[in-house]
Amino acid sequence: MPQFVTDSILCILASVVIFLYYNDYFLLEEFSDVRDVTNNIESIFEELDVDTDGVLNKEEFLMMKNSYTILQKNLYESHLKYTVQGFPYLDIELEEQVVNIDVAFTPLILNSLKKNISDVSEEEVGSLQGLLNWKKSHKERHPFGANSFSLFLPPRKNVQPGYTWWIVEPKIDKNSPPLSNQRYYPPQVPENLLVLHALLSLFHPHPFLWTRFQPQGTVAIVRAIEDNFYDIMFRMHAEFQLNKPPLHPFWFTPSQFQGRLIISKDATVVKFFYMGVPDTKLNVDMEWLNGPTEDSMEVDIGYMPQMSLISSAISVSSLDKIEIHQKLSSVKWNAEITEEEALNSLESEMFSFKKAKYYRRTLRETALASPPILQILKDNFISFWSTVADLEAIINENLDPAVSFLARMCLKYYEFPVESIVFFPNGSAIHRINANTLLGIANEQDSLFEIRDPIEKNYQEFLENALLMSKAMKVD
Repeated sequence: MPQFVTDSILCILASVVIFLYYNDYFLLEEFSDVRDVTNNIESIFEELDVDTDGVLNKEEFLMMKNSYTILQKNLYESHLKYTVQGFPYLDIELEEQVVNIDVAFTPLILNSLKKNISDVSEEEVGSLQGLLNWKKSHKERHPFGANSFSLFLPPRKNVQPGYTWWIVEPKIDKNSPPLSNQRYYPPQVPENLLVLHALLSLFHPHPFLWTRFQPQGTVAIVRAIEDNFYDIMFRMHAEFQLNKPPLHPFWFTPSQFQGRLIISKDATVVKFFYMGVPDTKLNVDMEWLNGPTEDSMEVDIGYMPQMSLISSAISVSSLDKIEIHQKLSSVKWNAEITEEEALNSLESEMFSFKKAKYYRRTLRETALASPPILQILKDNFISFWSTVADLEAIINENLDPAVSFLARMCLKYYEFPVESIVFFPNGSAIHRINANTLLGIANEQDSLFEIRDPIEKNYQEFLENALLMSKAMKVD
């Protein structure tokens, strides 16, 4: 019996004390004061077995925490053997133009969260540690060679304003599973994309060029052309992992990065560069785990006052948007489209369902990319998307009585975090469906033999039923 217990305890020790570092970068960056003691497991047992009876009682076992950092093997990522991408210091040639990029960073406003940080448990505070400690950017300024920005040039010559292309192609589509939440370190980035990783790393050392969910990737558009220069705008979706082991993962996902640069066609001169998170009421999504499994996940949304990069050569404050606009608008272009047209084109490229006209924001569900649904929406509905914060702001500002009335009606009927409600113009609710119901119906109907996406089919049925119900109801 004693022998059996001893062997069992040794197995437990092996499972909790051994930590696997498949890349030396992890050990050097995260645990410089920790060494692998796998080969010393027997002597560790003898050290803990104070009464030398060959069995560890509870008190002896708990002594381990005084001398050892305990990480669970295979908890996060240990099965994924990949090279971690550190900060890429890109070469600058001797006669190459140097573009100094300044970082503007103001931490997240904690009281913009729905969650009251002051009321969280001790365990939850640990999960939030990466966010609470992120008080300043990773770097305040960094030099780049102009040629590094050649990544932003269109892939072919003689393009006209309005030409769009993907700089970072999405890796997932609507039928793909999301990427894992249980990751800490960005994987190695293709060499041609290193400048994007470097730019994002100015904010935080652990950016991910590919987000776990859609929208994913970076898309660009030629806004204007001149004999020797392009004015290029781009939209990037990226996210950051704020925690380090042994804390549970915390994902920080800005709504988007909007960017713009004026670059010579041979990439030898960069007149201007800007990239930042739009200043909207709520512009960051957050997801974190309070335990080792997905069912411990929490989500929230908040406001980041400032998270942007700007080239210092323009010689104005990054906050002085009026002066920046004046300097840029003074450039004489041979052909151009407006900034609004460019941004709309980027959004349409990122979200195919944007081809239907919407007011305010748009649904980011794959169902709305379906041509039949697009046609129904165009022909029969005035569509808009709002957050609760947006609706409350509309009511408080009270600029337009009709709009304020509809905002109040939305809040009156609203019950679920993500919900679609169909109204008459007088504010009477016709039909409604929430995201969980829609997804639940789809899961029940899911089949290997299903040709059409069940979410698309059920959302179309929801809209068609709303139209039928509207004809049967009397409107005052």
